[in-house]
Amino acid sequence: MDLIEAMTIFVEVADTEGFNRAAGKLGISKSAVTRAISQLEDRLNVRLLQRTTRRVSLTEIGRTYLNECREILSHIAITEANVSKRSAETKGEIRIAVSTSFALERLPPIIAGYVEQYPDVIIRLTLLDREIDLVDEGFDVAIVPSRAVTSETSIVRIIATFSNIAVASPAYVRTTGLRLNVPQDLTAQSFIGRMVDAKGRKVTFAAHDETQTLHLVPRFTANNLLMVQRMTVEGMGFSLLPQTLIETELRAETLVPLMEKFEVLEDQSNICLAYPSRKYLRAVTRTFVDYVVGWPLAGGQA
Repeated sequence: MDLIEAMTIFVEVADTEGFNRAAGKLGISKSAVTRAISQLEDRLNVRLLQRTTRRVSLTEIGRTYLNECREILSHIAITEANVSKRSAETKGEIRIAVSTSFALERLPPIIAGYVEQYPDVIIRLTLLDREIDLVDEGFDVAIVPSRAVTSETSIVRIIATFSNIAVASPAYVRTTGLRLNVPQDLTAQSFIGRMVDAKGRKVTFAAHDETQTLHLVPRFTANNLLMVQRMTVEGMGFSLLPQTLIETELRAETLVPLMEKFEVLEDQSNICLAYPSRKYLRAVTRTFVDYVVGWPLAGGQA
């Protein structure tokens, strides 16, 4: 039996001066009470209670132990109350991992709105473009592409979708004499990917009833999507980038779309909100999750 539970039973026996009365108040059997007291006395190698057929009384050492038990149990109750209160309060620090492109393009107004509503929360943001294990790395929440979450116990909710398109710089198109008629032609070109693509990236292109699935192995990789963007602008190869991230470059024609008649289909088009099991979530984490889910972006286009 748990020591704290045994102490609680001992205090109740002392207060009620009886095993039956203590069992009734605690909602347990008399045998459980008897067993708990015996285990305590065996553990301490002392007699805590004097038993007669009519009543139970404390020994001298039992009275001393009773006072110590009351103090210990009171301290535990106060500690538990404080922990529960802090857990219920929306304050403290929250660690959030966010993919770079989403952080720069979409996150600032979300964070600003959240901290305005919950001013006692301290935000710790980490921008990354790689796989992530929330539990091992100590993050409370992650907003990343769905395939980047490796924590098997995490809850993953899709909050936004975006369209990836294949792009290259005009200079790369000119210098390579690039002529692309079908997606398969891309396999002969220099692919610029992220670190998570290092072993290859499965991409499906679709147009009407036609689909082609490629396994693209990058020649260059970077752990930051903005770096992939810059390398593409500099003419180092082609890449698959969120259209919202490169709208300025497309308008300025420093990047040009490839395979325009094809749509890119892949799970990386989903941005997800990942967090540990909702059971026992701290209030600060729960309120942030609810706030992001309720943001107009949820379920829309990133």
